[in-house]
Amino acid sequence: MNIYKHELKANYKIAFIWIITLCGLVAMIMAFFPMMKSEMELFVKMMDSFPPVMKAMMGIVAENFNTSIGYYTFAFTYTLLFGAIQAMNLGIGIVSKEERERTADFLLTKPVSRVRILTSKLLSSLTIFVMTNAVYSAVSAVFVVSMSDGNFALTEFLLINASLFFSQLIFFSIGLIISVLAKKIKTVLPVSLGLVFAFFAISAFAVTSADDKLRYVTPFQYFKTETILAQGKYETVYIVLGLAIIVAALIASYAIFKRRDIHAV
Repeated sequence: MNIYKHELKANYKIAFIWIITLCGLVAMIMAFFPMMKSEMELFVKMMDSFPPVMKAMMGIVAENFNTSIGYYTFAFTYTLLFGAIQAMNLGIGIVSKEERERTADFLLTKPVSRVRILTSKLLSSLTIFVMTNAVYSAVSAVFVVSMSDGNFALTEFLLINASLFFSQLIFFSIGLIISVLAKKIKTVLPVSLGLVFAFFAISAFAVTSADDKLRYVTPFQYFKTETILAQGKYETVYIVLGLAIIVAALIASYAIFKRRDIHAV
């Protein structure tokens, strides 16, 4: 039994829906850029009246809105939010679905090791993330380039979009460790939504806080788009922290999954 192909087949429809959602979201938000640019002064005044926390949660940095890539960072806030939900859903459901759908006994009695089972599931999830990011990056590039004034910041654009992939890996890893630790998760979506929005809320307070310590708590703050635009690079400490979370979660997940009791009912 090819578990990798089975997992891809089981998840390709929902993956396609997520790809359409992310691409449709960026297309919808970027469509407002020409109108926003023509009324920029009025828009900035209106945004200045918003509370700082609200602007942080909405991803509004008004001074960046005069360029297509600056405005794109606003759209990317919501791309990142939806991408995190996709990743968390996949991470939490990757193991828990076998118990929830009562297929654990069938899967674990096959002549394959648990390490191979989990590895195949991880590779299928990685494939989905690569496909999602490739299509999204192509679609978003069309909008950003076509709306630019000829001064397209390619490096910054690629770094911003790559941060979606890295962030998804972090959220997926968090979901995965929850999946192998929890005895039984009846419904994935409420758990994943609760966790992602909790991280998103912390992110808003981290932006408005004078102390940077809150940034360590939420992956939404590991790849700040305004920092990428200003410096053309990631912040090393958060790259290291993100990689540490991914590696630690994967190692722990393998160790726990190899030893845990998995029941089909």
